[in-house]
Amino acid sequence: MNSAPLTPKQRERILRAATSAPSKHNTQPWWFRWDGDDLEVHIDPDRMLVFGDPHAREAHIACGAAVFAARLGYASLNLGTEVEPFPDDDRPSFVARVRVTTAAPDPRFETLYWSLPSRRTNRAPFKDAAIPPLVLEYLRDAARDEGTWLRVIEQEPAYERLLTLIREATGLEEEHLREERAHWVDAPDATHRSDGIPARSLGPLPHSPTGAVRDLAVGRDVTGREAIAFEAHPTIAVLESRGDGPVDWLVTGQALLRVLVTGTRYGVAASFANQALENADMRDEVASEAKHYGNAQMVLRLGMGVDVPPTPRRALSDVVAPKDEG
Repeated sequence: MNSAPLTPKQRERILRAATSAPSKHNTQPWWFRWDGDDLEVHIDPDRMLVFGDPHAREAHIACGAAVFAARLGYASLNLGTEVEPFPDDDRPSFVARVRVTTAAPDPRFETLYWSLPSRRTNRAPFKDAAIPPLVLEYLRDAARDEGTWLRVIEQEPAYERLLTLIREATGLEEEHLREERAHWVDAPDATHRSDGIPARSLGPLPHSPTGAVRDLAVGRDVTGREAIAFEAHPTIAVLESRGDGPVDWLVTGQALLRVLVTGTRYGVAASFANQALENADMRDEVASEAKHYGNAQMVLRLGMGVDVPPTPRRALSDVVAPKDEG
């Protein structure tokens, strides 16, 4: 490990990695603080979804993804790290400290770091090509390496059953959830925002809805959005954790990003179909066939991707607090 303190450019590199993480509706529900060369990761309560994420499960997952991205940023500087979850009992929104260690970084991390800028949530149709079995195994390995399980749903009737649950959850969605989401998705001021999902990132509408493709603007007319044919049989996977509390959600977020950037290396794209997980009863049904960890945290639509535009990111000055704040 280099004993010299991080330079401003090195800190910026780590932070840009961390803020590239995915989050529900691109809310970016985090803020950061430096403690020497260690990075604190905090949930931003002003960016939590009251109705769409009432227990802050997905906010914790997003912060976990930011933690993993920060680990990749450190590794690109040849710095090993360890994660200290919830280091302050009096501040539950202080979700993790990424601490520099004397150990060498995981040699696989630098390659994953360079995949971060290309990782996008992809709501466009995928290519008409199956994900190679070996690549699927790499994705499973990535989940296992972070202490989770990626359950790829390949057999019937489980595949159609999951899609049916997703379709049912979409139909049962209440209006207040859509109203809250509209603040973040194709909002009237979207072109001037550094968060949320602009219309260009929504993707087209599928001619024949299957449930695998989530329409975040359901029930709304989006200018210029057309309906086209999507892949008939996308790969669907469920990311599972051992437990179902804040620490497990933080672990899930790290695993999620490791799966996503591993996929990016091999041309695999992903979007999310989490509707059934947002309904407590249906979430139990999604988890009911789990053979391993049993707590369903994310549902992923996977396939060989095409290029899509990035979603905006907040300025670093807006997400980094001085050391004496909070």
